[in-house]
Amino acid sequence: MVGKEEFLFFSGTSYLGMHARPEFGELVKKGIDLYGTNYGASRLGNVSIPVFEEAEEKFAAWIGAPSALLVSSGTLAGRLILESLGSDYIYHFGTNAHVAINPLYNSSKAPNAFNCSIEDTLDSVYFSKGENHVITFNTVDALTAKMPSLDWVSALPADEKIVLVIDDSHGLGVMGSKGRGLYENIKILHPDTILISSLGKAMGLPGGLIAGPYEYIINAKRHALFGGSSPMAPAYAFAYLHANEIYDAAYKQLQGNIERFINGLRRSDLFNFTSHFPVFCTLNKELATYLEMHKIRISQFAYPSPKDKIYTRVIINALHTEADIDRLHSLINMF
Repeated sequence: MVGKEEFLFFSGTSYLGMHARPEFGELVKKGIDLYGTNYGASRLGNVSIPVFEEAEEKFAAWIGAPSALLVSSGTLAGRLILESLGSDYIYHFGTNAHVAINPLYNSSKAPNAFNCSIEDTLDSVYFSKGENHVITFNTVDALTAKMPSLDWVSALPADEKIVLVIDDSHGLGVMGSKGRGLYENIKILHPDTILISSLGKAMGLPGGLIAGPYEYIINAKRHALFGGSSPMAPAYAFAYLHANEIYDAAYKQLQGNIERFINGLRRSDLFNFTSHFPVFCTLNKELATYLEMHKIRISQFAYPSPKDKIYTRVIINALHTEADIDRLHSLINMF
């Protein structure tokens, strides 16, 4: 609703629509009955509940990682892993990487840390023999709907210590085999890869995830940022453990909706998009105003701060009906 008027909503990052699925809500309610509404303590305390470890084991097995760690947000996941890696590396932050894994966003360069294109990063790695390197990047860019080529990963020198930190916040639940994300695809090319992800997108969970080789997860668990923070609400970890069928059905619905939107789109020249990804970006800012006049609201705002670039996007989710998508088609095709 906008005021007292009903609008179609083609925005937001709840790609699977978990926030509005009654069957998932019922699982959360069961979790609240078991664990309460919050867990306001450190996970390093002398009282623990197994639901977090059980959910971590399930996440690790699902995405194909040796181990995993749940925290309270994707941003904390990114900052925690960078802090726990420490100062023994030269850091190369992808120019479009989320602020969670790009602490230099909109700031001056610091020693041993650089905002870099892939080309500059490869040059730096080759000309810094004997150094350890961390390279961060997004697996898929939800602002531009582009997925970077991974050819360069195969070109990394095998005799150097290079850790990849990938942000799969917008891939997890949507991209890869049955929505498992893109970690396995990248791990095949470079085993020394760490995933961080917000779980508040497709997965519908108020928390963050770190996954990768066991040594990095152990170091993150030992860091003060982990011990000094509270975890995600355990009720959601419980819901995740019991929601396989819900996630599977939502994934199929989403992919069907994406296919329907693409197949009916006669104005594909308006958009940049990636196969199987529900975000459709346009440089035509007037599209948002036009659709608003017809009671459809799409995504249009500056990100990640009010002073940054405005992005205009149509975002499909698993809750949209065929009629919703056909209504959007008819308007865009006449634009």
